[in-house]
Amino acid sequence: MARNILHCDMNNFYASVECMLSPELKQYPVAVCGSVEERHGIVLAKNYKAKAFKVATGDAVWQAKQKCPDLVVVPPHYEEYLKYSKLAKAIYCDYTNQVEPYGMDKCWLDHLRRRFFQ
Repeated sequence: MARNILHCDMNNFYASVECMLSPELKQYPVAVCGSVEERHGIVLAKNYKAKAFKVATGDAVWQAKQKCPDLVVVPPHYEEYLKYSKLAKAIYCDYTNQVEPYGMDKCWLDHLRRRFFQ
């Protein structure tokens, strides 16, 4: 059997979780950002609406707001991200017992069952 490796990446993961938990955010450009007061004020994740304004991961909050004045900035909720990351990994484990996490929102899956690709 041929070896199959799948890279799973949950794009915009933090921002997607925030929009899922607060559906009213879905209509806005959203960025999950660290605390400006604690000197961690950078964009950690953004949704596609913010990305359309060229808001980038690693931008300072002030830079992101210059690019997108209507940007909704939300603080990170790591406990929620861990919860949904674990749920996604449990789904991956339904297909293979060889799941190699690469951060909270990425995994490599190896030796997948044939039915996964059919």
